[in-house]
Amino acid sequence: MLEEVENVRQFPLEGFRRWFMDKDMDLILWYENEINIMIGFQVSYDKRSVQRTITWKSSKQARSGSSLTCDGPYNKKRVIRLLEEKGSEMDRDILNFILHQLRDQI
Repeated sequence: MLEEVENVRQFPLEGFRRWFMDKDMDLILWYENEINIMIGFQVSYDKRSVQRTITWKSSKQARSGSSLTCDGPYNKKRVIRLLEEKGSEMDRDILNFILHQLRDQI
């Protein structure tokens, strides 16, 4: 299960950052401010083997509409399944937003 990290370091001009993690996955969320307008997220999974990372940026952060990038090949269905399992105790609106972006843009 993904658990939220307390007191995450914040960087100017990056947006407000939240970080969730477990032994196999990290999920970092960026917000425009602390009022839940998500401007990006990054999923890193398979941390104990060949780690892969998928990054999504909103149209405000990307130059031409929303963008999704990844650092190599991946299985879309597997990534969604992992997030559904590991994020099952997260706020449903947040998780559903992330899953929607992954389903629509990958």
